[in-house]
Amino acid sequence: MKALKQIALKGLLLLVGLIALNFIYKATLWQSDLEQYTSLTDEIKNTQNADILYLGDCSDAYFGSGNEHEKGISQLLDSLLPNTKVATISETGFHAGMFSSVLHHIPTNSKIKTVIVTMNLRSFAAYVKYTFITNSINQRLVMLDNNPPLLNRFFLMVNNSEHYSGAELDTMKINRWKNDPLNASPYNNLFDWKTAYENGKIIDFDANWTTQLKEKGAAHIANYAFEINTKTSLRIKDFDNIVTIAKNRNWKLVFHLLPENSSTSQQLVGKELTNLINHNRKLLKQRYNKNGVVVVDNIGLLNTEEFIETKPNSHYQYNGRRLMAKAIKEKIANFKN
Repeated sequence: MKALKQIALKGLLLLVGLIALNFIYKATLWQSDLEQYTSLTDEIKNTQNADILYLGDCSDAYFGSGNEHEKGISQLLDSLLPNTKVATISETGFHAGMFSSVLHHIPTNSKIKTVIVTMNLRSFAAYVKYTFITNSINQRLVMLDNNPPLLNRFFLMVNNSEHYSGAELDTMKINRWKNDPLNASPYNNLFDWKTAYENGKIIDFDANWTTQLKEKGAAHIANYAFEINTKTSLRIKDFDNIVTIAKNRNWKLVFHLLPENSSTSQQLVGKELTNLINHNRKLLKQRYNKNGVVVVDNIGLLNTEEFIETKPNSHYQYNGRRLMAKAIKEKIANFKN
């Protein structure tokens, strides 16, 4: 009995010591470590006096070579709402997992009343999930996780974040292409569809089909030939977490479904691919509308010329960004901030 009491006392002292260390770490080194490994401390601080928070990816961070001075979607939205302050946290490679983690760090005394979250359809695809930027995002997620700060720092120190070589990322991507089923498509999986396309079994490539055009068509299949599985998708889990966080913080929540170059998908591949885009689009809108989320559906908003590249991307010309900001403004016009 005495031995058990000693063990319990030591355990209690250890717990108290860890709590004290976490408090000291959070009060001293946490902010500098957070900035070093996430580069987001200033952006998070800037949310304190804003009415609206816009969370974006490359669609709000990359405007094409030489156009760095132009305004992004969130900045254009801010211009359209003269009596409302819009804060922005946007960076290339961000997805719903990052957005969910960032929201945990918004100060409790923030004036934020509305959160607008970028919903990039391609972020649900294996092609995007297993890109070169994956390792950097995983490391930042460790530091932003909703754990005691000292625990996050420990996980980072022992390299708890997932880190993969380029070859490993390619292997995981191709495995998903082969094993994720397509139930409403001409092929059983993305790999078979893409292979058939590249071998000329879907379209009879004539002299007008340059190598570049064929590569663009294959890229559209790689980006859009998937069906969202709501039970297994990490992005669905992330967006569901965002819904929960918003409800707990009493925030109005908006999901901004980004434009896709569907007309080029149909031109290069066929309506079977655009049907799949619309299938996933409908699924996302139905799932989150019923959860009280305002979904701004801009998937079909833009013409091909409003995209900076013709391969699937989320990089938009200035006018395209302006049209998106206008559509968001119209959707939230009745919000009271």
